[in-house]
Amino acid sequence: MYDHRIGGGEELVGHEKEVSTHQDVCQIIDNYPWAAELAWFKKLGIGGGFNFLLGDENSQYAHYQFVPIDADVGFLTLSVVLKPGVFKLFGRKSVSKDFDMVSIAEAKVKLNDLFTSSIATLYNRYQR
Repeated sequence: MYDHRIGGGEELVGHEKEVSTHQDVCQIIDNYPWAAELAWFKKLGIGGGFNFLLGDENSQYAHYQFVPIDADVGFLTLSVVLKPGVFKLFGRKSVSKDFDMVSIAEAKVKLNDLFTSSIATLYNRYQR
């Protein structure tokens, strides 16, 4: 899922696309209207971004969020839920990782984990 403006309008438009390869993810990022979105972000203080999900948000999942903040830089975060728990609280097994500011190239490398690692592997890798 990703957001950006279309046709010069001020409203962010959500886009959802199912992908099956890391190459597909890279193509979405490469085709994103970076310059236009950054200009709108500077003008309105609200910008688009990317959400990449492996799994099902109601059970096990890994979720990367990439929010562009400059021409080649964005904030990248990862949330992994191995076990949702009762009421999404009791018995929950989850971990979050903030990668801070990363380049587009670095984000692409991290996003490859969604195609090469299991949810359990990602949970174990970033567990404190």
